Amino acid sequence: MPSKLLRNEKKPMEEYLIFAAIGGLLLLTLFVNSVAEAYEQKQRQIRIKILRIKLSLDELSELLDAIKSCDVSDSIRDLITNEIMSRLQKIQALDRHFRGIEALIKEAGDEQEPAKKDENSLHVHNDAEFMKKMVLLRRLIKLFSSNNWYSKSNPKQRQECIFDLKLLRCEKIFQFYSDKAASDSEKGQYMVAREHYYYILHALKSSTITNNARVIELIEQAEFMMAEMKIKLTKKSTPNPNKEKPEATEEPAPQSSPS
Repeated sequence: MPSKLLRNEKKPMEEYLIFAAIGGLLLLTLFVNSVAEAYEQKQRQIRIKILRIKLSLDELSELLDAIKSCDVSDSIRDLITNEIMSRLQKIQALDRHFRGIEALIKEAGDEQEPAKKDENSLHVHNDAEFMKKMVLLRRLIKLFSSNNWYSKSNPKQRQECIFDLKLLRCEKIFQFYSDKAASDSEKGQYMVAREHYYYILHALKSSTITNNARVIELIEQAEFMMAEMKIKLTKKSTPNPNKEKPEATEEPAPQSSPS
C-alpha cells in the first residue's frame, strides 16, 4: 500500500517535469527566434545602409570624373576623393566580406593622385556645354552644403568650397554670355547683345556673393557693355542728318520735232 501511494506521487512529479521541460523548450525557442529576428533585422539595416552609401558613391564618382572638364580648385577635388575613400572604408567596417571592397579602396587611393585637366574643355563654346557646367556646379554646391559627410572635413572648409563654386559659376555666366553678346554685336544685332548683358547682370546680382571684388568687377563690366549696346542701338535707329543726299541730275528738255 505505501509503495502504491509512492508511485502515485511520482506520476504527478514526472508530468510536472515533462510540462516544465516542454515549457522550457518553448521559451528557448522563442528566445532563439527573437535573437535570430533581431540579428536579421540588424543585417537588413546594414544592407540598406551599405546600399545607400554605394548609391552616393556612384554620384561622387560621377562628379569626380565630371570636374576634370571644369576648372574647379584642387581643394574641391581633394575633398571629394577623401569622401569617396571614407565611404568605402565605412562599407568595409560594416561588412568586411563585401565583394570587391579592397579593390575599390585601392582604386580610390589611386584617384587621390592629381589628375590632368583637359585645358581645351575649360572654355564653354555652346549652349549644351554651358548647361552641362551649370548643372555640375549646382550639384557640387548641393553636395558641399550637405552635412552628410563621412570624411574629416570641417564646415568652414566646405563653406570656402561653396564660395569658390559660386564665384566660378558667376565667371562662367559672364564668359559665355559676353561671348554671345560680342558675336551678336559684330553682326549688328545690338538689341540681342544688350539682352545677353542684361541676363549677366540679373544672374550676378542674384548671387549671394555680390560683395566679392571679382563679382563687382564683372557687374561693372556688364553694365558698361550694356550701356555701349544702347548707344550703338540708338545710333543705328537714328538717321544721320549730315549724310549727303545724292545730287539730282537735270533731264534734258525734249526737242521739238521739225515741222
